[in-house]
Amino acid sequence: MPRILLVVQDKGGVGKSIVARALADAVPEAPLIEVDASQRLLELRDRVQFFPMRADRAAIERTGGRAARAEFDPIIDAMTAATLPTIADIGANTSASFLALLADLAPDLKEAGVAIGVLVLVTAEPGALAEAPRLLKLAEPFAAARFVVENRLRGEVDAKTLAKIGTGATVTMLAEQVMEEKAVEILQAGGLASIPQLDAAKLNERHGLALGSRIRRDLTRFRAEAMQAVKPAAEWLVG
Repeated sequence: MPRILLVVQDKGGVGKSIVARALADAVPEAPLIEVDASQRLLELRDRVQFFPMRADRAAIERTGGRAARAEFDPIIDAMTAATLPTIADIGANTSASFLALLADLAPDLKEAGVAIGVLVLVTAEPGALAEAPRLLKLAEPFAAARFVVENRLRGEVDAKTLAKIGTGATVTMLAEQVMEEKAVEILQAGGLASIPQLDAAKLNERHGLALGSRIRRDLTRFRAEAMQAVKPAAEWLVG
């Protein structure tokens, strides 16, 4: 059975979707599972199987909690039905509960031959620092491989803290990015996959040669650094 790589962090705003996009670029044959309140990986179109989360409060109360227990069933079914290496982007406020369920299912997952890797995003923001070790601990019973990507969008994580968090995991880093506003707009609209298709002549015509060149360089550098940050996880995913 193909490997499944979960991209997780319960704290929002850490760059999780960017990492999922970098993995999608690094492993272009991999389908994606997206679990979130709303769909974000729109530019990847039919590569993405989207599962809205979470069970609404009214449904939980009507069913005495059964809705909450069952809400992950379709995701587990999609993972076990995978025929290709698969990337799963697990949304904020969902990662811990999903990993806890997988830990409970560890013997069944092993018997079914499901190989799962876990990639945890960490930033210098206190919430992300607190969640990262908890998520890695939850993954221990079932994870065949664990990865940590330090995203420096809010500065560097203290080296000793990062070493402690990343014990037993492969740790990589994504440097803080300084980009032109127009570059950010292009990234948000088209994702990493659109960057190699940028038309330099059209950018220069629209924004002028100097700004057009900076936009192109900013995006090309960011894509290269993001893909370098996910390289160990991508290599594990494809075996």
